[in-house]
Amino acid sequence: MTGGFNDAGGFMLTKDQPPPAPALHNDDPWHALLIGRGRRLDDTTLTELFLGIVTNRQSHAPELANILVNRFGSFAAILSASEQELSGIENIGTHVIPAIRLLQGAALRYNRARMDQADVLSDEPKLLDYLTARLSRENIEQFRILFLRENRTLLADEAQARGTVNHTPVYPREVARRAMELGAQILVLVHNHPSGDPTPSEADLQMTRQVQAAVALIGVEIADHIIIGNGRHTSFKALDIL
Repeated sequence: MTGGFNDAGGFMLTKDQPPPAPALHNDDPWHALLIGRGRRLDDTTLTELFLGIVTNRQSHAPELANILVNRFGSFAAILSASEQELSGIENIGTHVIPAIRLLQGAALRYNRARMDQADVLSDEPKLLDYLTARLSRENIEQFRILFLRENRTLLADEAQARGTVNHTPVYPREVARRAMELGAQILVLVHNHPSGDPTPSEADLQMTRQVQAAVALIGVEIADHIIIGNGRHTSFKALDIL
């Protein structure tokens, strides 16, 4: 049991529940930081605040924040880190990893919502933020497709295949079939390189040409093929491959 009502009718938490987060009152310096300068905080300070709220151990937060930022490089990279990577951090505690997963899920939904009614291809940094959050720290290859309408707004973002550490099987006819089902006019192909190096392989080039030929038969255009690495990416359009 994780909680129950006492004789007076009040609800009491048992020891296996996380401690309550500290209230952020107007005279609390953390409140001033979050409300007044939230968007301008550096990654270490933002991580420290997050950890302090999640664990209610403000004295422990600065040290752990420095460890996490030094290990992963940024607050965004911390959110994208795998459970295995995070669990290897000493003294991370039992509540931090679930909180990171929750925040990552919220961030993905937020970034996805930002793209739903917008021209996906008009804001490359926003698109790359979204794709990086999804794929940059995957430890196996994943092939995704952004299906776009004629006006380049997002119809769907779907994972088509998951492979091994260095190969993902892609079936061009299946890509074409799915594009027809959704009524997509434009596609953005996306996959990750778990090695961290986004340089296209010969297999990547061949697969792109095969998918391009398959969807061309139904009048669908491939706008780009983006490879996500660790802090880097490659755009086939920028390389003039497409």
